[in-house]
Amino acid sequence: MIVIDADGHVEESTAMFSRLEEKYYSRRPIALSFDRDTAYGDHNAVWLIDGKTYPKVIGKGGVTYRTPTLMDAARQKPVSIGSQEMTDIPTRLRDLDNSGIGKQVIYPTLFLGPTTDDVKLEAALFRCYNNFMADACSKSDGRMRFAALVPIRDVEASVSELRRAKALGAVSVIILGVAWDRSLGNEELYPFYEEAADLDTPVCVHFGYGCPAITEAFESAESFNSAVLPVIMGFRSIMTSGVLETIPKLRFAFLEIGSMWVPYVIHQLKRGRRVRKDPADYFKVGRAYVACEADEDINYVASWIGEDAFVMASDFPHGDPSREENMEKAVMAREDVPLSLRQKILYSNPQKLYGV
Repeated sequence: MIVIDADGHVEESTAMFSRLEEKYYSRRPIALSFDRDTAYGDHNAVWLIDGKTYPKVIGKGGVTYRTPTLMDAARQKPVSIGSQEMTDIPTRLRDLDNSGIGKQVIYPTLFLGPTTDDVKLEAALFRCYNNFMADACSKSDGRMRFAALVPIRDVEASVSELRRAKALGAVSVIILGVAWDRSLGNEELYPFYEEAADLDTPVCVHFGYGCPAITEAFESAESFNSAVLPVIMGFRSIMTSGVLETIPKLRFAFLEIGSMWVPYVIHQLKRGRRVRKDPADYFKVGRAYVACEADEDINYVASWIGEDAFVMASDFPHGDPSREENMEKAVMAREDVPLSLRQKILYSNPQKLYGV
């Protein structure tokens, strides 16, 4: 059995942004480091983008990343900088071997939140990201694949970039739980969803800071509010919108916030008569997936949504609570979970989701 990691990450690098197209090259993100004896502590580096710094660790609207890797927090991880940044693919593959991972689908770090108000610059940054990831993954002998980034505020540009990224090898497309100021069930997004369905590409709703207004309300230590809850908001919006009925081949995944919330939200939607169809049915027929965690009550969630919707993430090389050091060992140790389900979590379900 080849273990498939449904959600790994890359720490963006200056090498990535050195490829930014000429028109925007002078506005490329710049990595800056500073002394550690500040309120930032060992997160003592930031990206400068259009006059603003990311991540904003202090105060309202704060988020915590370990990019750029100039910061001490990134260099303290037991993973080389080249592996984190995917600038050293052989080392990254050895790290996957050491973690028992056969294949990995990779998501961004810096771009788990908005970085510029300028949608054209954002689109250029995303094209640069997709180009870098396609090139890096092409050196992995098929073991690493990537999720495309699209500038979702511009639906037409998102359709075009998704088509281009798919040709480059993307196996999914990432969006956040709120598309800036639009709910995920908003009909303005339907042309993008139709393209994703036509390209047989899952739309993966990932932990992240997709709505600036929500993010600005909370401190970085309160990321449950600003980055976790929007995924649940996105799920509710999708399930009540009718988009899954309107676009029959469309499928979604919900990543990096666990799975225990799913029964609660389904119960509330049914209790409030907010849905025409039981949302659990979409999980059972392969149109909705959720990333579980090894220590959750997987059997209970499975009693609601069946066995065919669970995937699992290593979150490598991040070091936050979502990290699973060795997915295979953690899952296979759950002898209370049927062996068939454990095998589906580690291989057959993510294989169906991504087609890898």
